[in-house]
Amino acid sequence: MSAIRVKNLIYEVPNKRILNDITLEINQGEVVSIMGGSGSGKTSLLRMMSGLRRPTSGEIWIDNENIAAMDDHELDERRLKIGLVFQYAALFDSLDVYDNIVFSLTRHNRKLKREQLDQVVRDRLAQVQLEGTEHLFPSELSGGMQKRIGLARALATEPSLVFYDEPTSGLDPLTARAIDDLILETRKRNGVTSVVVSHHIPSIFRISDRIAMIAEGEIVIFDTPDAVRKSDNPTVREFIAPDLEKG
Repeated sequence: MSAIRVKNLIYEVPNKRILNDITLEINQGEVVSIMGGSGSGKTSLLRMMSGLRRPTSGEIWIDNENIAAMDDHELDERRLKIGLVFQYAALFDSLDVYDNIVFSLTRHNRKLKREQLDQVVRDRLAQVQLEGTEHLFPSELSGGMQKRIGLARALATEPSLVFYDEPTSGLDPLTARAIDDLILETRKRNGVTSVVVSHHIPSIFRISDRIAMIAEGEIVIFDTPDAVRKSDNPTVREFIAPDLEKG
């Protein structure tokens, strides 16, 4: 059963088409990675699937609702079931870990009691293996810790979908692998569908059920890691070969 269906998606800015007739379907519980060079359109696609940006035309179906046709209020409500983990964590510097994690919860449900919020924070910090950090501020956390707190915040609303924007960017290999493991553990534990935008080829092939590659605004392949690895498409080969040779 599909979690996301994108149909004939087009996204244009003045004098340029960023995405050209994108169609793909992501199954429930899958980890799908989207790769491509800088300016290929992969981040724009993620932002539209997560409801942060509206397409020029086309459809984006999530749980049988076309979010591309929703008004701002409907979209805001729908985003409660969508978790977002940003490239640079995007934590609020003026808030401690506790208040960062509960931010979306308290914004949309002011009736939650302190004991309920405390439990959410405890559960999510345990899940990302950062118990006891609730009173620290982002400036007191390493880059890897910030990414983990970003995931804890994304999971606070119990989303059915989690979108990751460059989750291992700027991290050392050991920390990057730990984030990979956390993505897989989150899928296993929470049953979420995960969409990962990344340029880190080793991580992509390690965590993905399927991989999509975008080049010049179009999907050039969408298949299993093994099929992508064996592809004879020159665009795909040129993009993945250097990293696969290293591995």
